[in-house]
Amino acid sequence: MSNADLIRQLTGMWNSGDVDSVSDLYTEDAEIHTGPHWPEQATYRGREAIRETSAEWASLWETLEIEVDELEEFGDRLLATGAWRMRGAASGIDGEMPIFIVFTFRDGKIAALEWFADHDTAIAAARDS
Repeated sequence: MSNADLIRQLTGMWNSGDVDSVSDLYTEDAEIHTGPHWPEQATYRGREAIRETSAEWASLWETLEIEVDELEEFGDRLLATGAWRMRGAASGIDGEMPIFIVFTFRDGKIAALEWFADHDTAIAAARDS
């Protein structure tokens, strides 16, 4: 399976509500780094931490879907651009947030996921391998 196919699988799992299984696509020591544009910057380390934070994030929304518009590969890194589409669980308000995520792969799994505020910063990081 290619790295792009793995991200398509992740997107399909997440959008179908199988948030728990998404963490199985990560290495045991994987890390997620939120971006500087997030209200709370954090790093989540390990598959279990990724499972917990994903479930917590999904619980805040009535609906939460990932739409990937483009996948750009750079060796063992891949830049995914698109959008989160969501509806608040408490508010019922619809929203959309652009995404610029750089994935790093190792042994057919995701070793790191990094959020960026814009395409230029993300593509510079993806190319810097």
